[in-house]
Amino acid sequence: MLSRSHLLIAAFSLIFAACQKAPKMSDKSQEANGVGPGEIPVGLPPLSVESFRANLYEPILQPYCEECHAQTFVDSNLENAHTQFLGRVAFTKFTGVEQTPVIIKMKQSHNCWEGETKKCVDTLSQAIDRWLLDLDAGGFKPSPPSYPYKTQPVPFSLATPTAVEIDSTQYAGAGVETATIAEPFAKGTDDIDGAIPSYAMGKAGTAPIAAVGQAQAAQAVTFNVDVKAPGTYQIWARVKTPNAASNGFFARINNANVVFNTPVTDVAWKWVQLTRNQNNQVQPITIQVNAPAVTPVPILFRNPGAKINYIALTQKTNGFDGEQFSNQFFDIPVDLPIPGAKIIATVWEKTTEEGKRSLGVKELRIESPKPIRVKTIYPLINGLFHANHGSYTLVDTIAGGSAERRQQVINTGGSNASTWLADIKKDELSFAFEVLEEIP
Repeated sequence: MLSRSHLLIAAFSLIFAACQKAPKMSDKSQEANGVGPGEIPVGLPPLSVESFRANLYEPILQPYCEECHAQTFVDSNLENAHTQFLGRVAFTKFTGVEQTPVIIKMKQSHNCWEGETKKCVDTLSQAIDRWLLDLDAGGFKPSPPSYPYKTQPVPFSLATPTAVEIDSTQYAGAGVETATIAEPFAKGTDDIDGAIPSYAMGKAGTAPIAAVGQAQAAQAVTFNVDVKAPGTYQIWARVKTPNAASNGFFARINNANVVFNTPVTDVAWKWVQLTRNQNNQVQPITIQVNAPAVTPVPILFRNPGAKINYIALTQKTNGFDGEQFSNQFFDIPVDLPIPGAKIIATVWEKTTEEGKRSLGVKELRIESPKPIRVKTIYPLINGLFHANHGSYTLVDTIAGGSAERRQQVINTGGSNASTWLADIKKDELSFAFEVLEEIP
């Protein structure tokens, strides 16, 4: 008969052997390594590791991703790398290879080794498809996401136009619709982005002006900005610049011309701050306004093909939000499964690339007659959660209740602003939550 001490030793040996065969990271360890708790699938066949090695690890991840991810999914330990990559593809919340976080990241041109994003996306997608076929042969299928608190979908087309209040002591703006436009600028109205009704552009065929002294004050688009409060204002412009030969303007400030170049925006409109190089440092271009007045801001010709649509002045040195000036905003209310409660998304239409619609999201807020706890928000576009909206999953707050909190803006833990790839004419919006409950 075995003694009690021998039995204890045998028991500990069995426990140790089991742990050796099936290592499992704690939630905190997983989070520290980029893998969230609950993302590691149950029931993976043993061949998953070998298929991962043959289809992904050796042909793609090691040669192209090791420099930045040697401690995660290109770990020298193949099993550790396999575990990390499982967390990145999210097989426990699977809505198709195209929607996996790694493919979404690649679509944003992240570390593409082919020189063309589509080729990299196709190569990585096909490799994951082959891995999935092997997993399917071993009896494993990814599981779709499950949400305990899910709203009914609401068509974006039911959105209600809303006004966004702008703090006139901090901001002032003017669009090209009321600007004075002189040669060689011309006004255009044919932009694909419906939020840009008109713009000014230097005419094609006009010689670029290389030297600051050559630009004439008359060669300008003059924006007349109604400034309500005195102060020192920084200058922002909404521009579209197709290439490096068409990305320059001059600003005429205090009767002097100052050159400023913008990043190449390709087919997108972007807000850029007017800056200049001074003493080898990038400095903001500013205008001093001594009393409330309509202040002219002339933008002079430098390059043909560079478009400009709006000028905004602000006393804020950070957190500039230019989209509030000239876009039409819409409120999209979605009823929550709590009497009288709703979550409202305030959005505007925008374009990320030609032919592809998207919505800018200014904020989410909760309206509720009683206080409710909201934890982890999943914005669902046509029933699918996009990995780029991960900051909403950081939400854990109490909203609603008292009158002053009845329109509670949701703090995401990251930036409140976001972009949803959605078409306001045909898509639907719904939400899901990990916790949604009334507070007693």
